[in-house]
Amino acid sequence: MKIEQWSLRLRVFLFFAFLAVVAISGEAIGLYLGFARMENPGAIDGFVFAGVIAGFATLAVVAWVWFLFDEHLARPIQRLAGGMLARAHADVDDSLDEKTARYLGDLAPAARAVTENLTATRNKLAESVAQETTRLIEEKEKLTALSAEMPLGIVLVSGHHKIAFYNGAAADLLSADHAPGLDHSIFDFLRARPIQSAYTRLCAGEGGDGHVLPLTVATSHGGEHLMRLMHAPNESDVTPPYVLTLDDVTSDLTVHAEREKLLSRLFATLRPSIASLQTTLAAREADDSLRSDPRLDRALVDEMTKLTRVIATLDHEYEAGKANWWPMAQVRSAELCDALSAQLQQDDIALIADASDAMELTLDAVQIITLLSHIARQITRTGGRALSFLISRDEGGGAMLALGWSGDPLSVDLLENWLSETLDVGLVDMSGRDILEAHGTEIWPEFGRASRAVLKLPIREARRLRRTLGDGRRAVTYDFDLLSKTPPKELMDTPLSELSYVVFDTETTGLLPSQGDEICQIAALRVVNGKVIENEALDQLVNPGRNIPKSATEVHHITNAMVKDAPKIDVAGRQLHSFARSAVLVAHNAPFDLEFLRRHEVDIGAKFTNPVLDTVLLSAIVFGQSEEHTLDAISKRLGVKIPPEARHTAMGDTIATAAVFIKMLRMAEEKGIRTFGDALTEMRKHKRLLQDANEPA
Repeated sequence: MKIEQWSLRLRVFLFFAFLAVVAISGEAIGLYLGFARMENPGAIDGFVFAGVIAGFATLAVVAWVWFLFDEHLARPIQRLAGGMLARAHADVDDSLDEKTARYLGDLAPAARAVTENLTATRNKLAESVAQETTRLIEEKEKLTALSAEMPLGIVLVSGHHKIAFYNGAAADLLSADHAPGLDHSIFDFLRARPIQSAYTRLCAGEGGDGHVLPLTVATSHGGEHLMRLMHAPNESDVTPPYVLTLDDVTSDLTVHAEREKLLSRLFATLRPSIASLQTTLAAREADDSLRSDPRLDRALVDEMTKLTRVIATLDHEYEAGKANWWPMAQVRSAELCDALSAQLQQDDIALIADASDAMELTLDAVQIITLLSHIARQITRTGGRALSFLISRDEGGGAMLALGWSGDPLSVDLLENWLSETLDVGLVDMSGRDILEAHGTEIWPEFGRASRAVLKLPIREARRLRRTLGDGRRAVTYDFDLLSKTPPKELMDTPLSELSYVVFDTETTGLLPSQGDEICQIAALRVVNGKVIENEALDQLVNPGRNIPKSATEVHHITNAMVKDAPKIDVAGRQLHSFARSAVLVAHNAPFDLEFLRRHEVDIGAKFTNPVLDTVLLSAIVFGQSEEHTLDAISKRLGVKIPPEARHTAMGDTIATAAVFIKMLRMAEEKGIRTFGDALTEMRKHKRLLQDANEPA
């Protein structure tokens, strides 16, 4: 290592050590020359004694001066440099603490003035940029909301087949054992060969002026999606990005197959029966003696009876499957509640509507809303009041619609009369009974609680919504910089800025995994291109398979009741391993968390061989090993606020770790640590502080 790369404190220490050696050597030479001029050999003991005393005195004085210099000059300069670096590259706005550098004369006030001026300039620039980009941000939010609500899945993929954008529908369609994530390969979710073939054809100029190729491709978990690959070839772009539009056609293909099968059975049954009837009738016409033959009449009757029975069976199957053939759409439970309330509000009928779960229901919204509003009006006319509407999960996996009111219960005959009335749903002569048959469902009255009556209407298909924002809207996840990202080099030579990271933390029953302590919560966040991807997170309670001590609960507030029904470490560990695939793991005191995980790798069915960066060791690199490297201390130095209620929770600590990691990464790069190999080399210099968690090559 070059001398310029040595730390200031090391160089100061070596300077004083050299000074002590020179001083003691000079004293020894002087005493030796003095003794050589004397004629009394017995005086050597006195010279040796004097030399030892002088040497220790010199060493003590030099050590004392070095200590003062290190305490009041070298260490404050190191703190001052770290503080300036943090304010220059980690967006820290707090003022420098001049007390730690009070012996540096005008250097500390000058450094503070520079950093304050830098902060003020940066704030003014940020304010100016924010004013200029407000319109763009609003347009982006509108586009994001529109993309999120599209029923079709949309995925933007780089030329190297890495995901750079996906909306909520795409997340639902692609999710199987693991959810999609930015910078993940699209081949983790879709079969590779059809996409690669279509992409090659697109790049060769197929697809017409619109550069569109339709194809059907299976997901890795068996579903089938109708997809179109689109891009605008550019001669300068060897690997242009492309767009996938996903539409789940699995159910459509199944329905078509069932209809084709039913039609085939119909024709296969009708052909021989009709042929037999034709043959029998032709024989009667050709021979007059056969017209009164009872055997021929019996054969005709038997064939007609058989034909009637078969047609009745096929008709029953047709009616049973007709609900699957009716075009349906996915409608959110909250939207169905709002639409029904708005429909009844036009007739001044108040309705309290709610959904116990955020769900998507497969139905014809116009038909169902028209039917329910028709029944609600009839109930109001017969004296019903205080109407309510609730959508809840059904035991069979669908949803249950419950229309309730205060008043007399409804008779089945009256309900059937209402269902026989023709309703305006855009189709001719469609009654309430027709609507129910189209949905393959039924409606019936029940007695509710507290003298209330209820009508129950089950919907066969419904699913809980996933990957939503706080208000229930589906999210769009993107980073367009990934479109120009080239495949990574060897890990050791890959720039830190080009790596994808998963920051994680665990909460445990104790601090000793070797003595039976286990994980009771796991949280993780994905960091791509120096940003936390808010829509890609893992926060999972874990059943530790043992009692959580009261002392541990007092720290992280996780109780035995909270983890009673949670998955065990084999399931939760697989979730984390899948979430972190192809990423660098980041943790604060990583060896501690990884020891809990690695001892269960057999149960998990996967090994945590990801490369690892530790924020403890990064802090030692950036701020010096002598500083305090707890998460609280690092967060305070970098201006990261940790709410007290979030501290010592897995997700709260993960959010704080991700924030300080991103800041320290920029600071490390400024100190010349550019690649993962550079970071690993520097981390291993601080093994006295903490052992590196990367497995040996």
